[in-house]
Amino acid sequence: MATSDIVVLVVLGLQQVVTIALASQGELLSEKSGIMNIGIEGTMLISAFMAAYVNWLLGPTFGTSSPYLALFAGILTGMLINFVLAFMSTKLHVDQVIAGIGINVFAGGITVLALIKIFGVYDSTPLAYAMPPIFTIPGLSSTGNVSPLEIFAFIVPVFVYLLLNKTTFGLHVKAVGENPKAADTAGLNVAKIRIFATVLGGAMIGLAGSYLSISINSSFIKGTTRGLGFIALGAVIAGAWRPFVTLGFSLLFGITFGVYIEYGGMQGYTYLLNALPYLVTVMALALTTKRLRPPTALGTPYKKE
Repeated sequence: MATSDIVVLVVLGLQQVVTIALASQGELLSEKSGIMNIGIEGTMLISAFMAAYVNWLLGPTFGTSSPYLALFAGILTGMLINFVLAFMSTKLHVDQVIAGIGINVFAGGITVLALIKIFGVYDSTPLAYAMPPIFTIPGLSSTGNVSPLEIFAFIVPVFVYLLLNKTTFGLHVKAVGENPKAADTAGLNVAKIRIFATVLGGAMIGLAGSYLSISINSSFIKGTTRGLGFIALGAVIAGAWRPFVTLGFSLLFGITFGVYIEYGGMQGYTYLLNALPYLVTVMALALTTKRLRPPTALGTPYKKE
C-alpha cells in the first residue's frame, strides 16, 4: 500500500470519526446520569435533515454563512429530541429502551415524509452550501478538506472529562447515575440533573448529525446515518464510559469506515468491506463487555418516595 493510499485512508477515516466521536460523547454524558438513549440514530437523522433544510432555506439569503446557522438548528433539534426522551424517562417513567427505539422508528419515517412533502423527492434534499474547510491537505483535492468539526471532535472529550470530573455539576451527574436515592436524600434534584445532562448530550448528538449534511455532504441523504448511532453507542460501552477511551474506540470504528469507503468497491470483497465497521464494533464489544461496569442506575427510572 502506497503512502498516498494510507493518507487517503486516514483522512476518510477521520471524517467518519467526527460523527461517532461527537455522538458517543453526548451519549456518555447522558448515560452517566442514568438515562439510556437508544435513540442516537434517530436523533442524528432528524438533526441532519433539519440542518440540511435550514441550510437550503437560508442559503439564498445568507450565502456561505448558512451552514453555520444550519449547524445551530441541528444542535437545537438534538437538544429538543433528547429533552423529550429525558422528560418521558424522568417524569413519565417510561421504559427508556422502548422510548429510544420509538425515536429511531419515528426518525426513519418522518425524514422520508418530509423529503416527499417539502421537496417532492424520496432520496435527498437539493444541494446547498457546504461548511468551508479550515484547510485542504495538499494533493488530495476535495477529499483532503478538513472541517472545523474534525478538530472540534477531539476537543469535546476533554470538555466532557473536565465537566464530569472537575465540576460540581459533573459530580452530581455521576451521583444520580450511580445512586439516585442517595443523591435525592442529599438534596439533589435527580430529574433536573438527568434532564440537563441528557439535553447537553443531545447538543453533541445533534452536532454529529448536522455534520453529515453540511460537511460530509451538502445535502441530506435518506438514511445518511447508516448505523453510526449504534456504533457510537458501542464506542461508549467498549470505552467503559470514559471519555478518552471512548474517543479511542471512535477512532478505531471510524478508520474501519475509511477502509470501507476507500476499498468497498474491490471485486469479491464488497460485502465483507461493507460489513467491516459493524463487525469490528461487535468484536470490540465482545472482547470488552465482561470487564465493564456501567453506571449502577443506568436505564432505571427513579421514583421519588
